[in-house]
Amino acid sequence: MTSRLNIYLVFGTVFLLLTWLFVGLFRDDEFYELDLFTKHRPTFKMNFYSPIGMQDLKVEDLTPDRQLEEIAFQEFVIKQHLQNKSDARLWYLPLILIQLVLTFYSFGIYKSTRKPHFKMWYFPAHLAINLIMTSICLALILAFDNMLSTIILTFIITTINYGTLILMTKQKSKLLTNPQ
Repeated sequence: MTSRLNIYLVFGTVFLLLTWLFVGLFRDDEFYELDLFTKHRPTFKMNFYSPIGMQDLKVEDLTPDRQLEEIAFQEFVIKQHLQNKSDARLWYLPLILIQLVLTFYSFGIYKSTRKPHFKMWYFPAHLAINLIMTSICLALILAFDNMLSTIILTFIITTINYGTLILMTKQKSKLLTNPQ
């Protein structure tokens, strides 16, 4: 028995890596609100915050590890004009990358558990349908900003993404077994 490479899981992993490298979270230095953004260069660092905040401190007043945090915050958030949202380039890219990860993993897991025949339109339809729901759930995760709501909403996002694929393939099988 030969094992075939699941191309959907491979692409899902590639998009997961791209998301990790190019998507970040930052905390506003005044209001401490959480926000998603596109990094201007790849880095494995995901969370950015300002240890100084709105205090009258200088970078030199901080401990070495906090200095690194402040320098990263300045480079990725302040210098890129992300806090005032007026110049947030590619603001939609994190949403698209996250949805691509979810779509490819949904297709990959579905393909590894069943032996489906996917139609060409399944992938763009799944991506488009779920992009809106995923964006809403991500906005709620950022707004609630606590572990319990993050876990619950992540479960909802993954369930909706996988459930949509199941409904799409079930509809096709229903049409094949009950021709009108």
